[in-house]
Amino acid sequence: MKLHSLLASLVPASALLLAGAAVPRAGDLTPGAAPAAPPAAAVVPPGTAPVEPAAIPVEPASPAAAPDAALALEIAAPVPPEPLALRDVHLDPRRGRYVAPLGEGRAILTLDPRLQTRLERSLAAYRVPWGATVLLEVGTGRVLALAEHSQAEPARRGIALSAIAPAASIFKIVTAAALLERGVLPDDEVCYHGGRRRLQPRLLADDPRRDRRCTSLASAFGHSTNVVFAKLADRGLDAEALRAAARRFGFDEEISFALPVERSIAEIPDDPFGLANAAAGFGAVTLSPVHAALLGSIVANGGLELPPLLVDDVEGGPVPAARPATRVVDEAVAAKLAAMMRNTVSEGTARRVFRRPGPALRGVEVAGKTGSLAQPSPYRDYSWFVGFAPAERPEVVVATVVVNDRLWHARAPTVAREALEAFFGARFAGLPPGSIRTAAAP
Repeated sequence: MKLHSLLASLVPASALLLAGAAVPRAGDLTPGAAPAAPPAAAVVPPGTAPVEPAAIPVEPASPAAAPDAALALEIAAPVPPEPLALRDVHLDPRRGRYVAPLGEGRAILTLDPRLQTRLERSLAAYRVPWGATVLLEVGTGRVLALAEHSQAEPARRGIALSAIAPAASIFKIVTAAALLERGVLPDDEVCYHGGRRRLQPRLLADDPRRDRRCTSLASAFGHSTNVVFAKLADRGLDAEALRAAARRFGFDEEISFALPVERSIAEIPDDPFGLANAAAGFGAVTLSPVHAALLGSIVANGGLELPPLLVDDVEGGPVPAARPATRVVDEAVAAKLAAMMRNTVSEGTARRVFRRPGPALRGVEVAGKTGSLAQPSPYRDYSWFVGFAPAERPEVVVATVVVNDRLWHARAPTVAREALEAFFGARFAGLPPGSIRTAAAP
């Protein structure tokens, strides 16, 4: 799907009600309620449930409403600016940049044409029924690519901005942050049995006769061990604490962006099993690709949220003011999350995909989190990858979602790996100095 087609159809405020974008609810896949999956007709596909840069103004946290450390970090964010009315987005051959009329002037967009084209081709080559990839620059929040494709609905627009899929195990980023803030350590172990594909209330209780496997929080994150997250959440969190963490990470909140982004919803039940189910990634939690990239950016930026930027400059007018950076979690928590995300790629659920990367990614350590969930009727295979690279000194964040049918050609981690290869390949190919800024750049 070409970028100008994607953006030209977008309008301010409630533009994501394209083709009925209000996400309806449907039956359960797991014991937690879940939204329905993308249909094969022209209806918006809904989902179903399963480092700090210098000189960046940081918005202070509001005073603590309770002695809990997690609540003390909660941000009182200002109302985000109205989405811009960007239309007639097109590539200016003279500039080699995407541009669009804006008021009396012309907006110069942050998007990199070569990356945008490469990522669009990747999604189209795999013939994904629905899919999107977003690349963000660490340290600035600049959106380098906003690619999408739908083989099932060729006329579909706005996938990258829509909460089209369940967050699945990507929500473990939020749960892990909340657990770390409550004093759980990455090396703390839990013994368990069962719970690989779905949870049951009895699995929350210790059973010495059956709990023959023990693993740490860090290992459970990397291998996406659902029952461990459920047991830890049952013991260490309550519904309000997890809701507060989810809000800080942008769920149930408006995302400040130049285009309207559909709100990601996190329904956290009050009952203990419902809470544990949601904490493990099986709850009624939806996520948009832009928001997923923002989650990865928070970790890569040492716990700071930098609002994603789409407008670099405006010819003949002022550049729209961006919301200042806000702190979501402290640096120590972000560092532990980053280490867990590295574990996902080095030995966890993304190991196979990144074991043999292309030449551009060789020697580049990647950190990330996978998420996957299958809905039986109608069958939909949802997969996510959210990550950043290089892991030690992040430059770019990638977020990819792919919604497949029973027969598929690629899932999200593979598409995300190709996006990272495109980014580092373009850099090594000799892009003009300053064309891609990193956290180390002024």
